[in-house]
Amino acid sequence: MNRSLQTILETMQNKSVWIWRGALALLLGASTVMTILGAVGTACLAWNGHLYPPQAFGWIVPHMPTYQLLVYIGLAAGLALAIVTYALARGDKWFYLGALIFLMIAGGAAAYQMYLTSSLRKISFFAAAPTNIRFYITALTLIVLLIVRIPPVWNKSGLGKPGNGKGDFATPMGITLLFTGFLLITAPLWASPEHVVDGVNYVMGLAVPLIANGAALMAGGAGLLIARRWIGRQRAIGVQERAR
Repeated sequence: MNRSLQTILETMQNKSVWIWRGALALLLGASTVMTILGAVGTACLAWNGHLYPPQAFGWIVPHMPTYQLLVYIGLAAGLALAIVTYALARGDKWFYLGALIFLMIAGGAAAYQMYLTSSLRKISFFAAAPTNIRFYITALTLIVLLIVRIPPVWNKSGLGKPGNGKGDFATPMGITLLFTGFLLITAPLWASPEHVVDGVNYVMGLAVPLIANGAALMAGGAGLLIARRWIGRQRAIGVQERAR
């Protein structure tokens, strides 16, 4: 095979691996963050439901132990998914099985919480916000993971090949932090309908920490992306100088 053609094919293969690995890392990172945030968000009612107005949250009081268990499951699954995401960035082969297992656990816990909440509140299963957002993101990640495992896609993606242990974690993590920060900043908008009681928006009570932490996450994500781009340029300059 012509050497230049072989070089082009190898470059295309490397780009394909980077794209698939980056896309999966982004989705896994988003699922990780949403699973952990969902567990933390549920904790306020799982342990303090009896402290809120009974006309709005009285339905959860008899079922607080169940919601507490769901919090523990969510936290455990979220931490496990964080490890899996790092394994993916490193190129560890075991990431796929780990992602499959813990996405099913996280998604299953979210689905059961939606079912329990919708049944107790007598609303549509898909209207159980904000858990439904977490479920959608986790389900999307699981679907993409299953698509990637189709043999033709799997072979072209290069994900079945072991990495060098130095995968690019900055790019997907930076994008994930930006996405998570955006969700926190906009939480008073998309989470408010489920937390307004007698004209009082309980989400606005956390507006300052939500906006502050969201802005911090977005700044951190932007910093990672800028640093990654700067380091990439410096490496490219170093390669050019050595080639002279």
